[in-house]
Amino acid sequence: MESSNKKSSWNSQLVGAIVGIVLPVIAFVIFYYWNIESFQNFEGFKKFLGYADILPKVISLAVIPNLLGFFGFIKMDLLRAARGVLLSTIIIGFIMVIIRFG
Repeated sequence: MESSNKKSSWNSQLVGAIVGIVLPVIAFVIFYYWNIESFQNFEGFKKFLGYADILPKVISLAVIPNLLGFFGFIKMDLLRAARGVLLSTIIIGFIMVIIRFG
């Protein structure tokens, strides 16, 4: 009985949306720290993203961890949370298109 209460508290679109936003942010930070020697500071990093026009590509790569969240929630039968991850991924996709073509 206890596990079903825990399961139902995690099974919401809000939880999935939060996971779907936090995972790409973590991936983006990992990308920054992975390449920190090349940029010296965050200003250099922002300039590189704007100059090389790779921000949409980096965002696309940062969204890949959402696959883990999405399929993890499906595996645990938390379908509403999986729906939240999918929703946040679609919203990030729209933002990426706006950045790219806007």
